[in-house]
Amino acid sequence: MNAVQYKCPNCGAGLVFDPEKQDFICEYCDSVFKEQDFFKADEKLASEQSENNEFENALLYICPSCGAEIVTDETTAATTCYYCSNPVVLSGKLSGALKPDFIIPFKLDKDDAISKFKEMCGKKHFLPKDFISESRLEEIKGVYFPYWYINCEADGNINASSRQVKTWMAGDIRHTETTVRGHFRQGNLTFRNLPEAALKSKDKDILRYVCPFNAEEFVPFSMSYLSGFFAEKRDVEKAEITSSVTEKIKTFSAEKLLSTIEYANASIKDSSVRVGELRWSYNLLPVWVLSYKHKDKSYIYALNGQTGKVYGELPVCKKKLGALFAGITAAASVILSILTEVLF
Repeated sequence: MNAVQYKCPNCGAGLVFDPEKQDFICEYCDSVFKEQDFFKADEKLASEQSENNEFENALLYICPSCGAEIVTDETTAATTCYYCSNPVVLSGKLSGALKPDFIIPFKLDKDDAISKFKEMCGKKHFLPKDFISESRLEEIKGVYFPYWYINCEADGNINASSRQVKTWMAGDIRHTETTVRGHFRQGNLTFRNLPEAALKSKDKDILRYVCPFNAEEFVPFSMSYLSGFFAEKRDVEKAEITSSVTEKIKTFSAEKLLSTIEYANASIKDSSVRVGELRWSYNLLPVWVLSYKHKDKSYIYALNGQTGKVYGELPVCKKKLGALFAGITAAASVILSILTEVLF
């Protein structure tokens, strides 16, 4: 397998992609380069890999900077050398049939990610006081995760019913009137950029709830965007999820048609939805992964590298929670005491 490092033409140090500048920078001599500067290098690399056909199963690579042999898992596509800390792209993992169609480059850098996470934590009243201190941060890394994006059209219809209950008093008698209505809805729906995680081994909730991404910012894939970040290649193929994606589209279509009924409590009796051809693209999306430690437990968080949306479980300070319940109990006791005095 080829290991690729994009080097600065001026000083030879490793280049990384800067989310703030949306350019490639050398952290040693401060040189700045554009993405198009690497097109020829990527094309040459793709040609070499096509001839050698050695992309998929190798787990060992040689760091081009220090010569160290590094072992990675089967889905890692970009990483950092453990010995010299230089950014390395494992070119064979994202070539040929495994080459993504599009990528959304990171918009938030590491400092932005930490700031967004702290901002979110600042709104959580029952979080332990020192949880977001720098000493608690175990690791933060930018990772490009693989997703399938699906476009298609669907058409269908539903039969639904709604129940409306009306009550009124006439003298001492309560009257109830129940009206049951039948509804029919038919329509055509267009789906654009429906995301599906293309990785089995990671926490599916992280990959699901860190969405949505703004698909308008997709750019054609170039391996140079991976420099300075980690990346995973897909291990979920279209054939494995076609059935579940189709069912998801059918369910959503029926629910969308149901939402056009203005009566409350409407429910679907039966539905018929036809899903057209699924059109797929394979894309890499930016996610910051943060790990914080609290009381010997590691908490993992995912932060959307484009929008700043955060997903993950937060610890709860039992003292703060106890104080809240104590306050509620005290208030309830006062109210009960006042009521007792009034009543008796």
